[in-house]
Amino acid sequence: MTPRLWHMNADFETELAAGAHAYRRPQAFVSINRRLAPHLLWLAVEGDALLVEERPSESFQSDAARRGVELLTLDAAQHEQHQADRIFTPWGWTPRMVALGGQVGASVLPVPLEVVRRVNSKLWSHALEQELGIEMGGARIAASFEELAEALAHACPRVDDKWVIKSPFGFAARERVLGRGARLEGAQATWARRQFAVGATLIFQPWLERVREYGVTFEIISGGEINLIGISDLQTNGAGTGTGYLLGRKIDSGRRAGLERMARAVGARLFQEGYTGPAGMDALEHASGLHPLLEINARYTMGFVALAIERALKPRTPTLWELK
Repeated sequence: MTPRLWHMNADFETELAAGAHAYRRPQAFVSINRRLAPHLLWLAVEGDALLVEERPSESFQSDAARRGVELLTLDAAQHEQHQADRIFTPWGWTPRMVALGGQVGASVLPVPLEVVRRVNSKLWSHALEQELGIEMGGARIAASFEELAEALAHACPRVDDKWVIKSPFGFAARERVLGRGARLEGAQATWARRQFAVGATLIFQPWLERVREYGVTFEIISGGEINLIGISDLQTNGAGTGTGYLLGRKIDSGRRAGLERMARAVGARLFQEGYTGPAGMDALEHASGLHPLLEINARYTMGFVALAIERALKPRTPTLWELK
């Protein structure tokens, strides 16, 4: 197996939203990428390397050495002679990642970036829900404030009806607003108007009270084969922000089979669009049943990491792995 040169770019969606020429990485993401980079060790195998942006901590170095994974700073990678023998593997493909892989001399095999941008948009996954006949009741795409207000008033007429409005490239509870009732006002209205002012289209959905959230991870091979990795058990707070993963909790066999069928259908459509590589599909079990397709991430996800940890630890009872 050809070794990989891994790199963390957790600001993947933020760059996609900004566009190829407008993006400047926010300082906050420098810290986030630094914090999350060690998680890539769970995906790496002996002989791989991780590209990091500054000298790694002693504990990071120790963990990598124990796994037989090399840690390389950007300066070091540019002077190493063997990077061409490694496949550059970012968290997700963006213009900056294509350039970075070439900069360090690694083998760069990206998916066409216009495909990556298209299939990671929530507008694409919403259209796929409609195509598959599983669209969430009351969900709407809105290209104007008036359309958004109409959708909200129709789907959430009662004062305690909860809802969420998302931007196409929001992730990890970013670039979205939550609210209640039939009126769009205050900070939520201001946020929406700003989005529309720059030409955005937004996704409105009634809020579904979570019972359990599933993350199906899979790899789409170049010939179209869908390699199912597993189903992670994401834990979130009341606002839907991920807090960790529950490792070792059983999944009903019927539920597992249904989720895997949906993941194969999603994977097949991603392949038809021209995407190959890692992907994750989220599904939400709620009080009234299952919404089988909540979101698609055509990149690596923390679900891949959680499943790798679960396979390594083999917990006998459900055990929480907290996201830090």
